Amino acid sequence: MTSAVHPMPNAVPHRRAALRHAVSTQAWRDAMHIDLSRAGVAAPIRVGIAVGVVLIAGGALGHRDVAGLAALGALVSAFCRPDPYPVRATRLVALGVAITGAIAVGATLGASSAPLAVEIVVISLLAGVASYLVSALHIVGPGAVILVFAAAGAAGFAHDAADVGRAVTATAVGAVIGIAAALAPWLLRSGPSTTAPDSATRESLWRTLVGGRSAAGHRHLLVIAGRMAAASAIAATIAAGVGLAHPMWAAMGAIAAMQGVTYHHTVSRGYARLLGNVAGAVIAAALLALPLGYWGAVAAIIVFQTLAEIFSTVNYALCSTAVTPMALLLTGLRAALSPQMALDRVGDTVIGIVLGIVVAAVTIRPADVIRPAT
Repeated sequence: MTSAVHPMPNAVPHRRAALRHAVSTQAWRDAMHIDLSRAGVAAPIRVGIAVGVVLIAGGALGHRDVAGLAALGALVSAFCRPDPYPVRATRLVALGVAITGAIAVGATLGASSAPLAVEIVVISLLAGVASYLVSALHIVGPGAVILVFAAAGAAGFAHDAADVGRAVTATAVGAVIGIAAALAPWLLRSGPSTTAPDSATRESLWRTLVGGRSAAGHRHLLVIAGRMAAASAIAATIAAGVGLAHPMWAAMGAIAAMQGVTYHHTVSRGYARLLGNVAGAVIAAALLALPLGYWGAVAAIIVFQTLAEIFSTVNYALCSTAVTPMALLLTGLRAALSPQMALDRVGDTVIGIVLGIVVAAVTIRPADVIRPAT
């Protein structure tokens, strides 16, 4: 009760320290730290295969316009890599349902020609829900930003009810393929099952979601979800206000930065994402200027997605360098993008990262702070 009535005396010093850290050289050094000892290739290759299968099948069957959405469903294979396979299976199914639901929400917004303000509010609320879901279910991986990317992409794709149905179906098929790819060593009995940590019990997903942690733990996750929804909405609104063509990219920048488990991690992730987006935008602009065609774009997407998964445990800046061209090429499968779109993404990312760090700083609590090494 005391902490609830008198929060300010401890909050202000931490906010000041947080903002000082955000402009420190240590934050940039953290963003550029590379740990090659954590690199792996087996799981990233499975993710690349899952994405490749749906893109190749979509192209061969004449469904190129929804192949990118199916590939987003297949990205469930990038989650839950540290989990033992029995636990991973249930979490991946939940995630597959979630990303299909995010596509349904986004496609419905597009088909109903919802105003931009409504799209920003709905997708930002979706970001908060996704954040809570991913954290409450202990799902390790790219995080809530994938669900927001999926919803924003579907909003741009769908124009009528038929498009909504096609988008949802394609994503569901992609999710099934992604789950199968992630579980392939277990399903084929060709690899050992990872030993479960103490926290990874095989309780039901519902119990894990609503009953597996204390009331204080749930409140903490709700606070984080609220921060993320607010940062998403503010970043997208500012991006729209300054005339950027894809304001939800700014929302994704804020969400990606705020997926850090601590404020220190939020800052380092934000700067790493900025560095990666700048480098990735240069690569993307060069590729978008080339006449790659569908199959050339598919080949590049598979390569960049696989590299992104390899780099995800090594350095987030390198991961973002691969993710940026992959995301832009994936978006360009249904509608040609100009090299200018790569530069726009950098502008959106700057807005999102700054907003994410500021929101995290002004809402910081003592428990969110980890002192950086000096």
